[in-house]
Amino acid sequence: MKVNYGYRTYNPNYYKYNHNPSFGTNGRVYKSQYGVEMGTMTYPFRSDIDWKKLTEYMIRHFKNKDKVNIVQFASSDGSEAYSQIISFLERGKNEDIGKFFPIYAYDIDEEIIKAAQSGLLNIHPENMEHINHNCKDYTEYFKKSSKNLEIKNNVYDLFQKKYTTYAVSEDVKKKVIFKQADMFDILVHLEDDSNTVLMCRNVLGYFSDRVIKNTVEMVSRKLKKDSLFIIGKIDTDSWIKNYLKANNFREIIKNVFLKIA
Repeated sequence: MKVNYGYRTYNPNYYKYNHNPSFGTNGRVYKSQYGVEMGTMTYPFRSDIDWKKLTEYMIRHFKNKDKVNIVQFASSDGSEAYSQIISFLERGKNEDIGKFFPIYAYDIDEEIIKAAQSGLLNIHPENMEHINHNCKDYTEYFKKSSKNLEIKNNVYDLFQKKYTTYAVSEDVKKKVIFKQADMFDILVHLEDDSNTVLMCRNVLGYFSDRVIKNTVEMVSRKLKKDSLFIIGKIDTDSWIKNYLKANNFREIIKNVFLKIA
């Protein structure tokens, strides 16, 4: 199924002039299959999610489930998947965390999926403190690589950033599967048994109001009671949150919604 998303107008100069260098050193501009110019920007442990609270809640909430399916849309360079995996490894040492893996991470941008599949990640030294805040020793998960990760049309190169390419550890890499896909194709075939965590961070805010409503309604139909739906900073207009609540979701942690019926 192909969907006319109704994207809002995207201005690539927003990244050029209004963003400071950030952890992921990934601010790619590209054209979608519909000819719409779009952009992606991400980095590990973005602050619109409380990763510690989220991970601890998931461990408690799904303790009686044999398998939990974590599905990520707009997965970008892998930063979000790595954030979730590291959070489990740090906080679930005495728990059954194997049931949360592998994470299935999808992005519509083929170039960024290739970057994620490489097992490499660009990290700026200014932001190592941020990741260190979320784990005891980042070198358990990332090692400096002799290879360079180059991402086409990366507007952060305009900053002439001196980032370093790191190789992701094998233990982390094997816990996520990256695929290029249209999120609506995945949603149509999604099956849930009250054991799904659907991460859709910073996606809805790029859609028209009509498509936001249609997407929320589709997610509400697909997810059963007790599954989770996660959004991000740009998705948090009050009407979006209210529309989620009107479609049987309740916010339990910042930007984390529980399906209640």
